[in-house]
Order: sequence, then C-alpha cells, then structure tokens
Amino acid sequence: MVEINTQKEEQILQIAMQVFVEKGWHGAKMQEIADRAGVNKAMLHYYFRSKERLYTAILEMLFLKFLNSIADSFTPGQTFAETLQLFLDHFHEKLKNNPTLPLFIARELSEGGDRANRVIRQVLKQNELRTPQIMINELKLAQARGEIIPLEEPVQFLLTLIGSCVYFFLARPIVQPLFPEIDFHSDAFIEQRKKMIFEHLYYGLKKRENYP
Repeated sequence: MVEINTQKEEQILQIAMQVFVEKGWHGAKMQEIADRAGVNKAMLHYYFRSKERLYTAILEMLFLKFLNSIADSFTPGQTFAETLQLFLDHFHEKLKNNPTLPLFIARELSEGGDRANRVIRQVLKQNELRTPQIMINELKLAQARGEIIPLEEPVQFLLTLIGSCVYFFLARPIVQPLFPEIDFHSDAFIEQRKKMIFEHLYYGLKKRENYP
C-alpha cells in the first residue's frame, strides 16, 4: 500500500470537506472523494477506515489544527488588545485561505451538529483544545488588570467574537449582489472588517472613567 504523506492527507481532507459541503453527509460518497483526490477507493478506506472516520478527521483538523494555531500565536504578558488583534488576524487569515471551513460547519449544523459535538467532547477529554479557554483566561486577566470592564459571563464575548468573524464568510455570496461596487474578497475589505470588529468589541469592553 502506498503511503499517504502529510501533504496528501491534508489535500484529501480538504477535498472531502468540499464534497461534504456540496452533497451533505448522506450524499457524499467515498468513491467520489477518492476520484477527486486522485487516489483509489481502497487506499482511502485503508487510511480512514470509513466515511465516519474521514468526517471525524476533518472535524479534528478543524478544531485542533485550525483553532489551536491561533493560541500558538499568543505570548505571555501581552495586553488584551494585542490578544484580540492576534485572534482577529489569524482567524480571518485562516478563513480567507480556506473559505470551505465555515460552509462545512454550517452544513454540519444544518444536519444537527451531533458529529461535531462528539468530536469536541473527545478533544476536550484529551485536553487538546486550547484556544477557547485561553481566550476566556485572557478576558479574566484583563479584568483583573483593570483593562476592561467586568463581564458577567466571558463566554458571551467569545460567542460574539466568533460569530462576528464567521458570519461574513458565510453571508458573502448573499451580500455581494447587494453591493456590487464593493470587492468583498479584497484584502482591503478584510482589513476593514477586522478593524470594525476590533473597535466595536474592544472599545465596548475597555474600562471607562466613572464606570459603576
């Protein structure tokens, strides 16, 4: 059996993700994924065992490689403004370079999200998903330093942050016809988007004089 190197494995996962987006869980076939990836079906089954395991591998790639790469960019002692800016930079860069990711998650959620739920629980059990908890900790540290106002529930901020980042990439095909004069795929627009999110979220939290 020919070995699949890391680069080829990632290519297969990217192609499989696209097929799952187009066809959904039930419509996606291992044969089509193998054909598009340029490998035979026997090899695909040898390395991923089943469609379920292949799908799980995509989710693991998303939650571990994608999300944890953001945490790897953080350094001890940085301000919350720096943490937020790094998060926005890395998150948008990942989605810009891989627009299939949010579509894949949207498709998974439209089918109930049960597979993603199981993978997240397993990843958390192995203590391998770092970024969400690091962001929560950074919020608490920023509060303790007096950099931002107290938050009743830091998870609310995290949900707003992720939603603000992801929604644009999901909605872009619908928004584009409404404003044909704007290039929503341009680097300049992405930079404006990051700046807008940063200013609304950070200055909404920034400690102000006479705050009760």
